[in-house]
Amino acid sequence: MKTISSKDNAEIKNLIKIYQNRKARNESNLFIVEGYNMVEEAFKAHVLKHVYTLKEEKGYKNQSIIARELMDKICDSVTPQGIIGLCEKPNMTHVGNRILYLDRIQDPGNLGTLIRSARAFNFDTIILNNTVDLYNPKTLRSSEGNLFYISFIERSIEELKKDGYFIFGTSMNGKVLEDVTDCPKKIVLILGNEGTGVSHNLLQESDVNLTISMNNNTESLNVGVAGSIIMHHLAFNCK
Repeated sequence: MKTISSKDNAEIKNLIKIYQNRKARNESNLFIVEGYNMVEEAFKAHVLKHVYTLKEEKGYKNQSIIARELMDKICDSVTPQGIIGLCEKPNMTHVGNRILYLDRIQDPGNLGTLIRSARAFNFDTIILNNTVDLYNPKTLRSSEGNLFYISFIERSIEELKKDGYFIFGTSMNGKVLEDVTDCPKKIVLILGNEGTGVSHNLLQESDVNLTISMNNNTESLNVGVAGSIIMHHLAFNCK
């Protein structure tokens, strides 16, 4: 098993570049996951190419042992668990009946939260429109491995409507969520930017725009929270 101890090692430099730089991830079609849970989820998803650890780990064919200072240099988490995985971006083609369409989401934590909620509430397909990088380290951590069970595709609202999907937009002046008790089989839920919400043109394309009723003490909800509430309602209260 190979051991790497030098910060000038070309492999280490490449890992740092992939970890820190979206362009490098796009060009190489690679990304990095941290921690035992994420590495194991990547392994089960058949996207794990190589494991870098502080000590030999059972179950992984391609491994290298690296020094602690190199692990700390690659990762930005406060307390690295001592294992990272180099992964290949999966080729996703599945299109489910419940699609989450994310319009210009910019916070990686929000994206990770929405991925977790999408899986919990049976939205198995996500479309990212001008949204923060799916493979941003913070997105990966907050998704807690759930992204490996979601299909990420590219598709326009126009194409989805032609394919028979009913489009739910979200806005402050939409239909109250509790009043929605019936859904078509194929639906799309659009969630928008943290500051400006869903783009005007997408709201115009929506069949119905939804809003969450709240008391007067709160003006709005974080998109991760709001999206989770709406997905839960559509999953369990809208038949």
